[in-house]
Amino acid sequence: MSKPHVLILAPFSKQSIDELSRRFNITHCSWLESMKLRDPNEMANMINHHNSTAVVIESDFIFEETLEQVESLKFIGICRSAINHVDVDSATRNNIAVVNSPARNARAVAEYVLSVMLNIARKTTAANNYVHSRKWKNPIDAYIQFRGTELNGKTFGLLGMGDIGKEIADLMNKIGMKIVAHDPYIETAPEYVTLTNINQLLACSDFLATVAPLNQETLGFLDRKRLSQMKKGSALITVSGVSIVDQTELLKFIESGYLSGAAIDVFDTHPVAPDSPLLSNDLLMLTPHIGGATDETIDRYSNMIATDLLLFLEKAKPINIINPEVLNHI
Repeated sequence: MSKPHVLILAPFSKQSIDELSRRFNITHCSWLESMKLRDPNEMANMINHHNSTAVVIESDFIFEETLEQVESLKFIGICRSAINHVDVDSATRNNIAVVNSPARNARAVAEYVLSVMLNIARKTTAANNYVHSRKWKNPIDAYIQFRGTELNGKTFGLLGMGDIGKEIADLMNKIGMKIVAHDPYIETAPEYVTLTNINQLLACSDFLATVAPLNQETLGFLDRKRLSQMKKGSALITVSGVSIVDQTELLKFIESGYLSGAAIDVFDTHPVAPDSPLLSNDLLMLTPHIGGATDETIDRYSNMIATDLLLFLEKAKPINIINPEVLNHI
């Protein structure tokens, strides 16, 4: 009897592919290698060509238009927490199980936040550029210009306490920072996290990270009024959509010296528009959406998807299934 087929269209660890290969025929064609995202018809043609039982995606989309054209598909694995890359309702109607990989990059993003916070606190990028540009003529001037601040005992604020927020809180607690957080959707937090209202969060945080999802509720949330409530000399780090912040006002608060700096990893467009005003100030640390980009993130979600796919094959309940009701019909 031939083995069922799995079509993997995401970066995936060799270890997980080897594990799955014992039970499945595998076609691995990562979108990062092909540099191509498939339209609904192309996706359906690929699935039908291989008669795939399962498909694994990261950046591709699977819509109703695709699902209406395939008959063999029984399982979709999403290599991310968000499930908006799949029409889950349509998958459910077609008795296709959908699993995701929650918190797959939480540790990576937490360490990214730590890295940019250290950069802001110790001015390491500016100091590196100072040396490379051959401006280091006087050791005393450099000592004054790049004198930083230590993090132990400082207050780290979190706007949002989901999986990533919790991982950030754990990491900052371990380096001796006080942790405060605001999230209207949670009632409890680890004992080292003080839950507070938004006004207190802004007023007491030496460093503030936005990790709340970008939606209609959070769009423009940090406007001029709220930015003015931030602690003077504090810094902002945003690893959710930059549009949570009023970018024009953020620049004003940095240029005036009220805020000591900011770091942004997620933009309205990727890459950032060449005429973006964000590119005009060196106190804004800008990175090209790399917060979750680690080898370990790929290993983590690969293991989660592979584990759930093997459970599904054994007719057991996958750990991260989104639509468990389909299991009654498979």
